[in-house]
Amino acid sequence: MMSLAHNLGVFVAYAERRYAKSASQQLLELFRREQREHPELKGRALYGAVIARRLGSNSILGAADIVRRAEESFAVWPRHRELTFRDVVHYQIFDEYMRQSELRVGTRTDFGVAVARIIPHGL
Repeated sequence: MMSLAHNLGVFVAYAERRYAKSASQQLLELFRREQREHPELKGRALYGAVIARRLGSNSILGAADIVRRAEESFAVWPRHRELTFRDVVHYQIFDEYMRQSELRVGTRTDFGVAVARIIPHGL
């Protein structure tokens, strides 16, 4: 018989995947909107504009901080590479999710996998 802890873990993992999918879809929509409205923006400037739109005025960290932290987390180590929108989305939704509750100490879901299903590699 399945234990209550196991069932709770399954539910938590499902909720995390749903959150990651929904947030990724929302950020992709904001990305496309920013591209249409500001075709001159590229790379970090575009990523920052998307995150700023997502955060609004309720942010502890600014959009530039999110982009910088995403770069530090994914594009600098273990080897240097170009920052991608997928990196920024991964960082943003993990950070956002963890800030929703003081009780969270981690996740059961690899948000990177969930993000990769929604955000195209080339962005």
